[in-house]
Amino acid sequence: MRVRQRELSPSTRRLPLGAGLLSFGAALIVAAGVAVAGGGPTRDAVLALGALCVVAPPAWILVRRRLGTHAFAVEAPVILLLLSTLVWRIRDAESLATDPLDPAGSLRLACVGLAALLGLFSLTDRARSDVRVLTLPFGLYCLYVYVVFAGAPLSVEPFLTGYRGVELVTGVFVIAGAFRTVGDAAGARIMSALYWWFVAIIASVWIGVVLFPGEALNQLERSPLPWQIRGVVPAVSSNGVGTAAVIVGVWSFALLVSRGERPAPRRAFLVASLPISVLTLVFAQYRTGYVAIVAGVLTVLLLRRRGMAAWVIMAGVLVASTWGAVLLERAQPVVLRGASPEDAAKLSSRLQWWSDALPVWRESPLIGKGLLTATRFEVLAEIGRTKTSTIHGTWVEALVGTGIIGIAFLAAATLTVARRAFAEASHRGGRLVPIVMVVTLLIRSLTGSTFEVFGAPYLLMLVLGVWLPNRSLVEAGRRWERPAFAVYEG
Repeated sequence: MRVRQRELSPSTRRLPLGAGLLSFGAALIVAAGVAVAGGGPTRDAVLALGALCVVAPPAWILVRRRLGTHAFAVEAPVILLLLSTLVWRIRDAESLATDPLDPAGSLRLACVGLAALLGLFSLTDRARSDVRVLTLPFGLYCLYVYVVFAGAPLSVEPFLTGYRGVELVTGVFVIAGAFRTVGDAAGARIMSALYWWFVAIIASVWIGVVLFPGEALNQLERSPLPWQIRGVVPAVSSNGVGTAAVIVGVWSFALLVSRGERPAPRRAFLVASLPISVLTLVFAQYRTGYVAIVAGVLTVLLLRRRGMAAWVIMAGVLVASTWGAVLLERAQPVVLRGASPEDAAKLSSRLQWWSDALPVWRESPLIGKGLLTATRFEVLAEIGRTKTSTIHGTWVEALVGTGIIGIAFLAAATLTVARRAFAEASHRGGRLVPIVMVVTLLIRSLTGSTFEVFGAPYLLMLVLGVWLPNRSLVEAGRRWERPAFAVYEG
């Protein structure tokens, strides 16, 4: 039988463009390196262009795929809010108070303002779903935001405190508008956008390590691992890099174990993301992240693979009892980044910062003295930490910034989300990712900022506050309906 050969078109007969694109990319990298080495405005322009090249393609692909399915009510405002959290320059407290709306600040304000408009359009438009947006945890978060505005007049920088409240309320508008427009599907879509956001952060960090090693690698003198990575374009602290690595790692692990959970990336990507996340965490040398990733993995195993969890715990106990002293002696310098156990026990001066913050809180114990501004201008700036933006503790930040009333609302909302996430994971066929994210963020909240201020963790908790059902009410409704069905069936 004669097989007819398909004639190739001229475009098919051409050589692949890979070599040409590779050469062009190499030329661009060399030109960028020369411009960065030269410094000045050219360097800033190249860095901004590089950041745009990293962030714009995934954002455009994500929005383009959803066109026609209310992308501008779901993904677009969420991406704008996430872009507003990027840090393009490091400023001290004095420059922030003097000129809050520099070019980077104006860009951030523009992103927040556009996202607020999209969120308001979604809220005021005719509802397309019957999803109940004002759930108990979501309502408690709204009350927390209200306390942020109530404490603004007592702040040393009322304008900045008010803006922090505007960021928080914009997140409320965006999440509420998304669920009101597309219903429960908004939860999965926003969660997917958040997952890929953390993946993009990790990718940008390693790109910075390759292109700008002098700035991306922080030299540590006393640590056996002499390098600590951080983001350059955009600027991401080592703790932020470690947090992103933990979130991507435990999130991917939960999706691998809970196979039916959607949406999920390809299995090959999830498998590859695990070692990359661990490697990123190790080079970020984020100590709280070590605890968080272990807790996240154990949570997954205890809820879905109890037999494996038992073996892991038994093996851990056996190894600790046999070689615990030797392993502790060798791992301690790496885990503590070369610091002494006494310094580590002080949580890198955090305990002293928190102690210094208590007198400021006592000046306004009920509603606080301004979220982020009280700790930065009245605590950290006074002890010479002018470039430190937060006090590195969710609950201390909330207490000083919003007082007893604010932290009570925040704690109640968080505990309600945690309870619903656990009930969801314990239910047959329930989602596993929410409880893993809650556990990770709760551990992170002990030594860092999370859902008390605007950012990706705040959006994540807001989404879970609406998306997670109240399983007790669902089961009660089913029990109430069963007798009626039994009568009709009988």
